[in-house]
Amino acid sequence: MRLRIAYTKVEDARYIAHLDLTRVFERAIRRAGIFMSYTEGFNQRPKISFGFALAVGTEGEREYVDIDIQREMELGEVLGRIQEQLPPGIRLLQGRVLTQGAKPLMAVLNAASYRIRILMALPILQERLQEAIGDWLAREHVTYSRFTKKGPTDKDIRPWIKRLEGTIHGDEIIFELEVEMGNAGSVRPEEVLASLRELENLPLDLEAIHIRRTGVHVSYQGNNSSPIEHDGFVQLAE
Repeated sequence: MRLRIAYTKVEDARYIAHLDLTRVFERAIRRAGIFMSYTEGFNQRPKISFGFALAVGTEGEREYVDIDIQREMELGEVLGRIQEQLPPGIRLLQGRVLTQGAKPLMAVLNAASYRIRILMALPILQERLQEAIGDWLAREHVTYSRFTKKGPTDKDIRPWIKRLEGTIHGDEIIFELEVEMGNAGSVRPEEVLASLRELENLPLDLEAIHIRRTGVHVSYQGNNSSPIEHDGFVQLAE
């Protein structure tokens, strides 16, 4: 029985690293008395796979995980038993039994949306903000220097951006960002804001930033959909 589950990763859970998150789910499933399926061979591993990893400190409003279990069970019972063993901040939202041959998450997810709150280092008028965003989006290339184990590497982040909007609320700006994702990588929200500050001279306080990934999507011909189909899923009670 192969399950696809939507879940949150918010509040203190946002500090759980991706590798640790795998262990959190494995332990919760084991404590729930549910037997997972394992890969074959000498080094057997539980069959559990996630979508694109969240950076430590970034919240996830709607993330996804695929889990294989050894026998068929009632879906609501499975989700309820696992939820009881998960730490605060990780809440199961929906679940679905996948059909035979369903593609894994990493094969279908190709876009993500973010909501970013950041303080202004100096007051900014709404007109000035919109002008800066428009000028940034009008650029054909935006080069950002990303530091890796091999040293600094220049990357053009502009092609990855599908949507960028911003509004001022009090002393902070709320940005709505949508990016493409894939095997070749993606762009980090903080990189977009750092380039906005540098290229468009926006006084953004990058030390006072809160990032929440509001969703990861299957994007096709301009439309976003969930990797959990709209029919046949279980909606957990609030």
